[in-house]
Amino acid sequence: SSGINAEYGVPRIDRSQYKIYLETLPSIKPMIDETYKSSTIPDSVPGALPSGWVPPPQTIPDLPYFIWRKKDQTLPVEHKQNEDFDRFTQISKIEGDIQGLRTAIDKFLDDESIHVVANEVTGTVTCLGWRAFEIKKWLQLQGF
Repeated sequence: SSGINAEYGVPRIDRSQYKIYLETLPSIKPMIDETYKSSTIPDSVPGALPSGWVPPPQTIPDLPYFIWRKKDQTLPVEHKQNEDFDRFTQISKIEGDIQGLRTAIDKFLDDESIHVVANEVTGTVTCLGWRAFEIKKWLQLQGF
């Protein structure tokens, strides 16, 4: 593949290029455990640097969804605020089963008052409240 999504004219990185990139990184074993809840997530992630940044894992997690990192190699999980000053957390750059990711995040947050919504058109998952720190740690523990 040429690395260009012909339908949209947007440059895309295919998984084979990502695997080549991962070969250049130091060996870090991801800790994949879907039993984590937001109330029991550890304070630090294995392999985290003192700044809190976690390098991309050596292997792609065997999950039905995938989250690409941003250009600066951070996870695309951000706090946002709309014009009505409602605070929410948005995850972008999702590939694959977006509804599966929505369900997994909903299960992880384990709070019925937090509404998690997947938008398949924009490729984002959004939840009410500022939950980026918990979600980033959870994604890192899942192997992203």
